[in-house]
This record gives sequence, C-alpha cells and structure tokens, in this order.
Amino acid sequence: MSELTERTNQADIAAVTEVVRAYYEGMMAGDEVRLTRAFHPRACIVGNYQAKLEWQTFEEFVAECKEAASDAGPHEWRIDGLSFQGDTALVRLGDQFAGEWYSDDLSMLRIDGVWRIVHKTWYAHPAGTAEPQ
Repeated sequence: MSELTERTNQADIAAVTEVVRAYYEGMMAGDEVRLTRAFHPRACIVGNYQAKLEWQTFEEFVAECKEAASDAGPHEWRIDGLSFQGDTALVRLGDQFAGEWYSDDLSMLRIDGVWRIVHKTWYAHPAGTAEPQ
C-alpha cells in the first residue's frame, strides 16, 4: 500500500505520522485535546464489533475513549501501510487496545495545510489471535 512518490516529502510523512500518534495516544488516554488535533470534527468512525455495526460521530468516539481509557491495558501501534495522492493520505494502522488487536484504516485530508483524519474504518481481530502481521 506504500505509494510514496517524489512529490511526497518528508514533511508530509512526518506530519501524518504525528497525526497518527496523536490519534492513538489520545484514544488510549481518553484525551479529547489530542483526538481533536487528529480528527476533523465531522469524521465518522465505523466498524463491526461482535457482528454488530458501530457507526460513530467524532463526539461519540471521544466519549467512548474517555470511558474505556482505564481499561486500555497493554498497548502498541505500528504503521503497516501509508500512501499519498495529492492532498489525501491513507494509513493502515495495526494497534492493540484492551488486549485485542485492531486494524484501523485512516483516511486523511490536508485541510488548510494541516493533515486531519476524516474517516476511520476499523476491524477487530478475533479474540485470542496472535498479533496480526
């Protein structure tokens, strides 16, 4: 998924990585300030959990993060894929939360010179599975 071209500069890669860091650390800590820095206010957060569709607004996602922060448990994250096209970026993130592994696809847009997550689609790996590669 890595489509880094000569038009993609190190500043964009660093900026997108910082947004991802703010997202993940904000989610783990229930930190609304960090999450607000990472997400556009109209972003949607979508995935299936236990065979049930969850479609959240940014505000609902922040509230869930605040509630779940005390149960975060061991955690780590890594960027599994990164691609840029013009003022858009796609990031595939592997991350752990409360003992479960997730794959997050983050659609990002550069708005007024600042990268923001405009959509997050997530997949919860089956319980008991090893760290996905």
